[in-house]
Amino acid sequence: MSPVSRREALVLAGLLGAGGVALVTLRSTAPVGVVLDQSPALQAAQAEQRPEWGPVDADLSLLVFTDFNCGACRSGHPDMMAAAKADGSVRIRFFDWPIFGDDSRAAAIGALAAERQGLYLPVHSRLMAGGRADGPSAEAALSAEGGNVVAYRETLTRDSPAFEGQLARNAFHAFALGLGGTPGHLIGRVLVRGAMPERSFRRAFDQARALNR
Repeated sequence: MSPVSRREALVLAGLLGAGGVALVTLRSTAPVGVVLDQSPALQAAQAEQRPEWGPVDADLSLLVFTDFNCGACRSGHPDMMAAAKADGSVRIRFFDWPIFGDDSRAAAIGALAAERQGLYLPVHSRLMAGGRADGPSAEAALSAEGGNVVAYRETLTRDSPAFEGQLARNAFHAFALGLGGTPGHLIGRVLVRGAMPERSFRRAFDQARALNR
């Protein structure tokens, strides 16, 4: 078999290069997640009031189902927040879904109690960035953010049953939407299972908005 000529090698390299470019282009334009049909389950989840962050006049909602002791949730949280901040018109609603045990449940209840002092997101972010999340770490996060610890403890004593009910509803919505674990992101009608880099969140925002045109 004769050696490959210089011209043949250049042609082959060009074809491989074009294939690589096509692959990169395909990856950058492929849909993110799955598009859900309008359904009672979708509408019920979107109607829930949960701790929120973002412009009140945002044109796109992002419902995030998360657990404070979920490694993927922790790694994806900064990218989600960065993408939403850069976009400027995304409102995030946080659906705590503690599936990693009692510590996760205590941390979630603590974060919901912190919401009563307007400190949900700061506490949420601290718990996502710290070590093992539990009840004491939620209280420590609240204290570090300047919250009133006495009022926080009173809220826990008084309202923990209501918070438990909210967590149960979050689990119901997660399963109704087809999520099997955390994190889960419902961006408009685009459902994404698992963590994503910032650029994928931005693509998902564009995809979700295109569905409304």
